[in-house]
Amino acid sequence: MSKHTVGFVYVLSNEAMPGIVKVGMTTDLAEGRARRFHSADVPLPFDVEFRALTSHPRAVEKYVHEFLEPFRVTPDREFFEISPDMAIDTVRDALLEAAGIDAWDADEPHYVRSGDRIALTASAGDLFVVLALPAPTSSRVEPIDFWQAHSDGDLLELMGTRDAGAVAGSCDGDLDAVVDPVPCLERDGRAPDGAVNGQERLVPGDRLLWLTPLADGQVCKIALFEMRDHCQVVSRTWDGKPGPGGHPLLLNTPTYDELSPGAVRATQLVMRMPPPRSWSPRS
Repeated sequence: MSKHTVGFVYVLSNEAMPGIVKVGMTTDLAEGRARRFHSADVPLPFDVEFRALTSHPRAVEKYVHEFLEPFRVTPDREFFEISPDMAIDTVRDALLEAAGIDAWDADEPHYVRSGDRIALTASAGDLFVVLALPAPTSSRVEPIDFWQAHSDGDLLELMGTRDAGAVAGSCDGDLDAVVDPVPCLERDGRAPDGAVNGQERLVPGDRLLWLTPLADGQVCKIALFEMRDHCQVVSRTWDGKPGPGGHPLLLNTPTYDELSPGAVRATQLVMRMPPPRSWSPRS
């Protein structure tokens, strides 16, 4: 089975071309793409204005290009006569439309294995329920944690590994869970990445249920992920919301007083599934 991979949708600008941006996708770093576009025909290097990590880079790029078609400079090029802010807003909208929960609709769980890298674009209010087997002989998983996306476009990244020592969780009190692994979008540190608002660990056998409540919470869209190996979870936000006392809301501080009826039914459905094949003790 092929591994889950990610790519970037980027926005580049160039001082030699004021009022024009380039919007495209790459499986490389966006700054590497920017360097390749710097040639004898372009006197100044390109700057990375924004890059978005996604598991569906081609779908997101297609959505952006279709929306920005009236602003395209030439038919066969990815240059658009718009401001960087407009391009960034369009990419963020495209992430919700083309890489949100609907992009993960499937009849069975998405399995997360070592080497997998998955990027989930969440909407404000989306819930993530962590379900785990209490013991290897248990017959069903049980909810052990609840996470929430607080802003449209919040990113939840899942990275699979066989090395249990390579993952860290704030709920486990791990010191490494407060260190941002990628604070900037490029090496010279001029473009900040989204702020980390949560880092957690998942272990083999854990299931992660993604829920988008609909119709006043009576029904939910769902996507389900099952860990076959250890998994590092990193959550980022570009629009942090203040909680009580003015402190930013974190991934593991849901604002719901209780689960909606649709979320309860979806969670119960996952609990009735056959137990996962993998299991590992939790710290």
